[in-house]
Amino acid sequence: MSMRRGWVVAGSGAAAVLVVAAGLAGLWRWDASRDPQVRDSVAVMDRGVADVLVAAGDDAAVAVSGMVRAATCPLGVLRGGGRYTRAADLYVPGGDEESVLSGIEQRLPASYQPRRETALSGSTRPLVAEAGAGVELSVRQLGPGWLVAQAQTGCVAGPSDPVEASPAPGDPAASAIRDVLTALGTTPAGFNTASLPCQGAKAGGQIVTVAGVSVSTDSGRLADRVPVPPQARAFAVAASNRVAYRDGPVSVVADASDDGTAVTVRRTTVC
Repeated sequence: MSMRRGWVVAGSGAAAVLVVAAGLAGLWRWDASRDPQVRDSVAVMDRGVADVLVAAGDDAAVAVSGMVRAATCPLGVLRGGGRYTRAADLYVPGGDEESVLSGIEQRLPASYQPRRETALSGSTRPLVAEAGAGVELSVRQLGPGWLVAQAQTGCVAGPSDPVEASPAPGDPAASAIRDVLTALGTTPAGFNTASLPCQGAKAGGQIVTVAGVSVSTDSGRLADRVPVPPQARAFAVAASNRVAYRDGPVSVVADASDDGTAVTVRRTTVC
């Protein structure tokens, strides 16, 4: 075989490999384009958690968390996805957890098909429901007087670190949080915010939580140090270094970081 003919054969083989590779890449992109996207679930997640907070009534102190990628999962060949959650804490009188969960179950839309599961030892039976679009809704007891509502997607494509929003300059919630931290002898290192749309007759409004995290500080004995307005309803959170109270439509929750070096104060206004 002449050298020229060898070049032709080699070139033809390389071209064939490139054609196959391009075809496989195109097939991979087409398959990836069919993956479910987290952006298509956000509205359902937000509505589900908001419906739980409305169903809980006006007696609980609440705080909304931002969306997070709680776990990773496989979507296909060389494609990873995630299970995303949106959550809110609810603080209620110790001993009232069962009645609060039962009330939420009764008031949630029937389309959610709410039902109670078997309880773990020392806890109330959790509530689970279907919010739609593959989103599972649950309300579980984390401790005495402490419940968490959570909406979780199935395995979907999306960012590994969803962007956190910041409160607008001059937001009165940030000023109120700064006052609480000042009373604790510290200052905020930064703020973020999470919001849910109000539903039903109150549509058009928002449930908004602004959170402020302190600089490094003493986070001990918060129950003795956080100023609680005399007219507010305070909720004792046993075995937890945190304070939760509700004053009309405003909830405030202050808790220590896991390592005890900072304090987070969350201020929430409801519909």
